[in-house]
Amino acid sequence: MKLAHVAAAAALLLAGAASAQTQWNTGTGANGHYYQFVSTPVTAQDAFAGAAAMSYLGMPGYLVTITSAEENSFVSSTIANGQLAWLGGSDDGGPVNAWTWRVGPEAGQAFTYTSWGPGEPNDCCGGENYVHTNWAGVGGWNDHGGPGNAGQVNGYVVEFSAAPVPEPESWALMLAGLAVTGGWAARRRR
Repeated sequence: MKLAHVAAAAALLLAGAASAQTQWNTGTGANGHYYQFVSTPVTAQDAFAGAAAMSYLGMPGYLVTITSAEENSFVSSTIANGQLAWLGGSDDGGPVNAWTWRVGPEAGQAFTYTSWGPGEPNDCCGGENYVHTNWAGVGGWNDHGGPGNAGQVNGYVVEFSAAPVPEPESWALMLAGLAVTGGWAARRRR
């Protein structure tokens, strides 16, 4: 991460241009995560850095990843006045329009849900590598930023979530592994 991005992230935190955190805990697909809109206009790279520098209730922040229409609607409702806001996806460094989430629990995963606006993504103007929302209507996505629009600045949405808790089957496997390792270590000491 470039020093300029770290400095920008620190400046954003001090600026206090963020809304209150809002938990998505009702309705279809509610995941219990918290979301926060930061209205300070920044580049996509600075939005990634700014989100990563934040935490809430001990949960790390990351630029929002949206995996359903319900989540897209909820996230859009957290953005003041339908402003443009960066999301945590990109096609930078890969094939054009091979969009993946770059952060959060979905990091590295291809988009399984999208809300592209009409004619998007179009990789206009020499390359657009990042995604923002509320383009051509509330909740509509557009590719922007990158070499074709390096100076594009928007607000951004930060998502906060705890690390996933292993399922009961995973706990059983971990405990079995520890028992085997413990037995092996005990035999080795004899």
